Amino acid sequence: MSLDFHGGDFGGLRRAARIGVELPVRCKHGLTRSTVMLKDLTPFGARIEGIGLQREGESVTLMLPGLDRAMTAFVVWSEPATSGLEFDIPLDEGNFARLIADYAIGQMERVEKEKAPVRRFAA
Repeated sequence: MSLDFHGGDFGGLRRAARIGVELPVRCKHGLTRSTVMLKDLTPFGARIEGIGLQREGESVTLMLPGLDRAMTAFVVWSEPATSGLEFDIPLDEGNFARLIADYAIGQMERVEKEKAPVRRFAA
């Protein structure tokens, strides 16, 4: 059973927060090779745009930058130009952190705010 759902409220069943990215990646689906836009990423899967409607369960291969192997994923949901994917083998922590550090949209500002010390003033 997949726990990475598209849209709607699923009672917090998502395994990890989606991190927004804007990253063109090479993709292979069936006999077709193309470039798609990676729109969000978790260690367990991704959302891509620029690929036609896919069948649930169909295999897709993504070539993510800096990885020594291609990532095999399976279509969990699909709309005419967007698909949600679940990786066959989750991204390891180091590769996921590197991809987020290099390609996440607006994540550095949020991370820096979380690291900033809280100043308290005496009343």
